[in-house]
Amino acid sequence: MLPKRSGRLFAPCYSCCILLFAACAADIVSVASDSGSRTIAVSVGQELRVTLGNVGPAEYESPPQISSPALTFLDVQVIPPFTPGGPTQQFRFRAVARGQSIIHFRRLLGDAVVYTVEDTVEVR
Repeated sequence: MLPKRSGRLFAPCYSCCILLFAACAADIVSVASDSGSRTIAVSVGQELRVTLGNVGPAEYESPPQISSPALTFLDVQVIPPFTPGGPTQQFRFRAVARGQSIIHFRRLLGDAVVYTVEDTVEVR
């Protein structure tokens, strides 16, 4: 009888953990790497993760240029997969106020701009 009761107690705890994980994941909006400009919608308080791939020795500058205070830059990391072709960079932002913000990602090789990606972020 005791194993049945503990199983019944375990199910609600397990369900709560799943719901908590789903709620936390909903606070992150991720944009896959395609090196193209796009429009992204986020809510105030959400984290935005933008992944950009590189080919060759150039990298996107950090921090990127942000057109308004609707977004705050958190950090950038080089993330897997690690390839000899060039690093994959993931930029993290926090939506802090309603409005529109344009993020200017400039891919640099030394001081020369090799490529630019401009993402428009609508914070609601």
